[in-house]
Amino acid sequence: MSEQADASAVRGRMVAVGELNVHVLEAGSGAPVLLLHGFPQSSREYVAVMADLSQSAYVIAPDLRGAGKTDAPAKGYDVDTLVADVIGLLDALDLDRVVLVAHDWSALIGFDLCLRHPERVSRYVAIAVPAPYIRMTPKLAGAMMRAMPHLWFQWGIAMPGLGPWLLSLGRQRLAYWLLRSFEVQPMRDDDVEAYVAALRDPARARAASKLYRQVILPGFMKILRGTYRGRVLRTPTLVLFGAEDKLLPRDALGVAPEDAPDLIVEFLPGGAHFLVDDNPVEVTRRLRTFAELPAK
Repeated sequence: MSEQADASAVRGRMVAVGELNVHVLEAGSGAPVLLLHGFPQSSREYVAVMADLSQSAYVIAPDLRGAGKTDAPAKGYDVDTLVADVIGLLDALDLDRVVLVAHDWSALIGFDLCLRHPERVSRYVAIAVPAPYIRMTPKLAGAMMRAMPHLWFQWGIAMPGLGPWLLSLGRQRLAYWLLRSFEVQPMRDDDVEAYVAALRDPARARAASKLYRQVILPGFMKILRGTYRGRVLRTPTLVLFGAEDKLLPRDALGVAPEDAPDLIVEFLPGGAHFLVDDNPVEVTRRLRTFAELPAK
C-alpha cells in the first residue's frame, strides 16, 4: 500500500457467495471496478489504487477463494469454480457489468471470464500475464528455457504435501522470497507480513498448493498448447507489464487481431511482476484512462 494513499475510505465486509464467505474491500461510488489480486497476495494489494479510484468509481477488491480472510474450503481450486465465484460475487453485489482488473494468476481467470461471460465485463485490464494466444517460436522457446530456472518454485508449491510445507512452516523463507525477489520498489513490511501470516493457516497453504497444481501450471500449459485459439476475445482489453520484468520476452507478448481484435499491450516503467505495488500511481492512471473513468 502506498504511504501517501488515504485508505480511510476503504471499508471491508463479508459477502455470502453460495456457501463461500468472501471478504471484500470497497470504496467510492459510480462505475463499478472489480480488482482481483495475485499470489500470494490478497485484496490489500489494491488499497492504494482503490483510495485513488474511489474518488470517481465504485471499487471492489475481494479476497479470492483460499486467500486473505475469505473461506479456504478443501475444494474449488479450478477454473470453473473460480469463475463461478466471481460471477456469484457480482450477482451478490447486484452488479450487472464491471470494469475488470486482474493481476498474476487471477488474470488467467479474468480471460476465461471475458470469454465465457462477455456481457459481465465492459473492459478488462490484465496485469503481468500475457493474453492466452501465445504462438511458440524458436525465440520464445529459448526465452522460456532461460526463464525456467527462475520459476523452480512453481513446481515445488504445486506438489501435494511439499507445497503447503514450504509455504507455511518454520521461517517461511519461500513465502518471503516470493514477495521480495520480484519487486522493484520494496513492498511495505506490514503488507508482506500479512500475506505471509495468512499462509501459516494450513488450509490456506493447501489452497495455495492446489491453485498452482490445478489452475496456474495447467493454465499456462493450455496457453502453450494453443487451447484458446479460435475463442475470440471481444472484450476491449489492456495488458500491462512492468518494463523491468525480465522473465517476459517482449517480442512474444503481442496478439494477432484475429484472436483479440481490441487488445493493447503496454509496458510501465518502474515496475516488474508486482506492478501494482511497484508503481500504483501509473497503474491507476492507465486504468483510469483505459476504462474512461471520470477525472478525480
